[in-house]
Amino acid sequence: MAKVTIDGTEVEVQDGINVIEAAKAVDVHVPHFCYHPSLTVVGQCRMCLVEVEGMPKLQAGCSTNVRDGMKIWVWNEKVEKARQGQMEFLLINHPLDCPICDKAGECPLQDYSFNYGTVESRYGEVKRTYPGMDRTPIGPHVLQNMNRCIHCTRCIRFCQEITGTSELAFFKRGASTEVGVFPGTPIDNWMSACVTDLCPTGALTTREFRFESRVWNLESTESVCNGCDVG
Repeated sequence: MAKVTIDGTEVEVQDGINVIEAAKAVDVHVPHFCYHPSLTVVGQCRMCLVEVEGMPKLQAGCSTNVRDGMKIWVWNEKVEKARQGQMEFLLINHPLDCPICDKAGECPLQDYSFNYGTVESRYGEVKRTYPGMDRTPIGPHVLQNMNRCIHCTRCIRFCQEITGTSELAFFKRGASTEVGVFPGTPIDNWMSACVTDLCPTGALTTREFRFESRVWNLESTESVCNGCDVG
C-alpha cells in the first residue's frame, strides 16, 4: 500500500495503480477520454493531466503510477488551464452537432466541454471534415460518423485486446487520420455493439437504436443480455 496526497487529502491506495484509479479513492474524478480500466494505456487524449510534486511538467494521470509519499493535484489553476486548452484543441474539428447526435446527454465530450471548456475558441479556420463519412455502416450493428471522432483508439483497442478480432485500425496519417475497417472485413464480432458504448463522442452509434429515443427519456436498470451483442 502507498500513502499519497490528492488535492490535500491523504489516502492509502494500492501501490502502483495509476492516478485516475487512485483519485477514485477520495471521490475525485479525473477527466479522460482514451483511458479505460480494461484496455491498455495509450495516453493520447491528454485530458487527464495532473500536477505531481517534484515533476517539472504536468503528467498524464492514466500513465502515472502512484508511489508512497506522492503529492498530486488533480484540480488547481495550472491543471484547469491545461484542460481548457486540450478541450479547445479537441473541439477544433468537432462538428458540435449535439442536438442531432444519439450520444447527447451521455457524452463525455459534451460534459467536459460544459464543465472545463471555454465559451470561445481562438481557432477561426474551416473545420476539417471527412466527406461522405458521416453515416458509414461499418458492421451489422455499428454506424460511423468520422467527423465526430477524436482518435482516442478505444474501439481499436477493444477489437484487438478484448475480442481479438482486430477489425478496426487507423488509416492514413496526420490531420487525415481515419478509423475504419479493413476492406471486406466489417466489424461483426459477437461483442461488436460494445464499441458504441466505449466511444466517448458519438462517432460510433448503434444502428438499431439510431434516432429512436433520447437518453433523458429512458430509465436505466442494471441488466445484461446474454443472447446478443446489443446488450
